[in-house]
Amino acid sequence: SSWAQATVLTNCSGICHLVWPTRPFESMAVAAARLAAPLLRTRAGPALRATFHHRAPVQVPSLARSFCGHPDFAPQSNVQGAEDDKVQGMLQQLVTDNKVVLFMKGSPDAPQCGFSRAVAQVLEEEGCQDYAFVDVLKYPEVREGVKKFSDWPTVPQLYVKGEFMGGCDIVVQMHKDGELKETLDKRDE
Repeated sequence: SSWAQATVLTNCSGICHLVWPTRPFESMAVAAARLAAPLLRTRAGPALRATFHHRAPVQVPSLARSFCGHPDFAPQSNVQGAEDDKVQGMLQQLVTDNKVVLFMKGSPDAPQCGFSRAVAQVLEEEGCQDYAFVDVLKYPEVREGVKKFSDWPTVPQLYVKGEFMGGCDIVVQMHKDGELKETLDKRDE
């Protein structure tokens, strides 16, 4: 029988799950129906077989449960407990004290993201070498805080003279239009 192909898994809480082999692009429910069909034809009779062919809901054991319920394996926030006002104050001081600030993933010499690389390259092409950057991957509270600070959901973020310029797409477009050069030239005034 095709049920012999099912595998029984038991997690550390003692909960058993049946896992059926699936075909490409096949859900677990469809796999269960496909593998159960021969069994239903031989033992259940025509009424149940007809129901099964009309895609009746199939009860499939849930694999969405956490593998282990121990609190050590629960999701944890690295920014939990970080004082929001303190982080926002530090960000405000950082963008005020520096003429140009780039919040990015990695550093200009070793970016950890293609978008961050693009913004760093644009700044280099504009001849802007004296800017501060913050690697948000090293500071999770800054990574979340800068998104609230600017009300912008993504990183990288560029600030010139305390004003938020935008993310990668905006900065690259400003560079293409010549607006970024004008903005960076005004930073020294």
